[in-house]
This record gives sequence, C-alpha cells and structure tokens, in this order.
Amino acid sequence: MGDCWVLVVDDSSLMRQLLVSCLRSVCKVTAVECAEEAIRVCQDSQPDLVLMDWILEGMSGIEACQTMQNISELSEIPVIFVTSNTSEANQELCWSSGAVDFVPKPIVPKTLQNRVKTHLKYKLQTDLLKKYSFVDGLTGIYNRRFFDMEIVRLLKQTTRLQQPFAAMMIDIDFFKKYNDEYGHLQGDDVLKQVAITLKNQIKRPIDTVFRYGGEEFIVLLPNTSQDGAKSIANQLVSAIKNLSIINIGSPMEVVTVSVGMTFLAESQRCDTKQLLSRADAALYNAKETGRNKFSILNE
Repeated sequence: MGDCWVLVVDDSSLMRQLLVSCLRSVCKVTAVECAEEAIRVCQDSQPDLVLMDWILEGMSGIEACQTMQNISELSEIPVIFVTSNTSEANQELCWSSGAVDFVPKPIVPKTLQNRVKTHLKYKLQTDLLKKYSFVDGLTGIYNRRFFDMEIVRLLKQTTRLQQPFAAMMIDIDFFKKYNDEYGHLQGDDVLKQVAITLKNQIKRPIDTVFRYGGEEFIVLLPNTSQDGAKSIANQLVSAIKNLSIINIGSPMEVVTVSVGMTFLAESQRCDTKQLLSRADAALYNAKETGRNKFSILNE
C-alpha cells in the first residue's frame, strides 16, 4: 500500500501533523487545510482516499463529501470523516453524505492506521475489477467503454485548465484484405502487435491508447502541443510499418496504419461528438491521400 495516496483535510495545523505522522508508514500523505482546496486537489489528481475533518472553516466536511458525490470523476473516491461526535444522528449524516467510514477523536493511531489500510485495500480491489472491465480482452489495452468515460473527463479537464489537447483515430490499412489472405487468427495477432506497439510509443502516463472497435484505435494526448502531437503521429505510423508484417493485399506490402488527428488549442472547446467527427474526417483524408500517413484537422 506504499504507493497509495491519502489526502488529509483539517483546518488545525496540529491535527494535520498528527494525522500525517500516523499514516506516513502506511501510505503517501498530503495535507490541506480546507474543503475547497481538497476538492481542487482531487480534481487535478485523484487520491486513493480522503481523510477529512467533520467540522471545517468555510465548507464543512459533510458539504464537501456531498459535493464530491455530485462530481462524476470524484464520486468514487472514498471519504473517511474524523469527528469527536459519533452520535447516532451524526453517524447517519456520515453515511447519507456518501462517506465510507468515520474515525473518532481523540485519535488512536493504530485504529486510524487499520481503518485506512482496510479502505485502501477495498479501493485497490475495486480499481482492479474496474481495470479488467475496461480492458479489451484481445489486445490488453483500454476498450471503448473506458474511452467513453475517459474522454468526457479529459475534455472537462482540458477546458478547466485551459490546456491544449490532441486526439488521434488510427485505422489499420487494408485489414480486410489481410484477414481474407491470412485468416482471422493471424488478423487477431496483428491487432495485438499493433496495439502493443502503439502503447509502447506513448511515453507519458497521462497519454492513453484505446481499441475503439475492429481495427480502429484512438490515442488521447492531454496537454500536448500541436508540434508534439504531430511528432507522435509520425512515430506511430513509422513504428507500425517497421514491424514489417507482410500484407500482400497492400500496395505497401506490409501492414501500415493511417492516422487522423484533431487538435484543440488552449482556448478551444469541443464535445466528444465533435472531436470524433474531426478525427474521423482527418482519418478519411489520410486514407484518400495515400495511407501509411497522418492527416490533421483542427476546425
């Protein structure tokens, strides 16, 4: 659990120090002093668990937990309240606000550690189950279901942070002819090789490759300049060609891909439908103008 990250929220400097000191041997810990800041931190990079004081200056812990429940990308972050009042009414408020547990004051370090460990274990198990439901069974990369969720989050994040964003739609050239010539089992092997090659070309943790369907893939590049995205597109095209997988049904005589890219500058906004439409139009242009290349469409 050493790689897990817990966010502590308490407006008392002494209590923050105590909680961090108790948890430092269990996981990574960051501390903030108000609920508003905690929500901002969670939106930028999601912790595995939030340990929050019940009573805070400004927004209360209850209000913060309810706010997180109403934000889709934060709703599954578990929240544990720290409180000196464990009356039945307060416990009911705890559960109804969406919290997963509470720790009574005064803090007993071993109790705190064990409760946090338990909920981190649940979180890791849940994340693992989600991972498998969001992974394409054939290629081992993320699937269409995860793309449909992730693109909404990333576009919101891009707008909120005023960052550039690039998306690529990738299609294996003459893949039907490959299947007709070599059979679907070898076709499946090509899909696996293409998927892992695309994934290996994407270096940053924030960049993601998805199998969109059939022989189509999508790459999402948050906070990437247009020149940087073009460079990656060229790398992807070259990397697939350099696999040198024979395809006699292709004029290139090997398996290649076409890439359609769309780019959003910092000030541009776009919804998922528009983004996919632009990437698809760019992909069509790449195919119409020779394949084994990338084409870009910004407007």
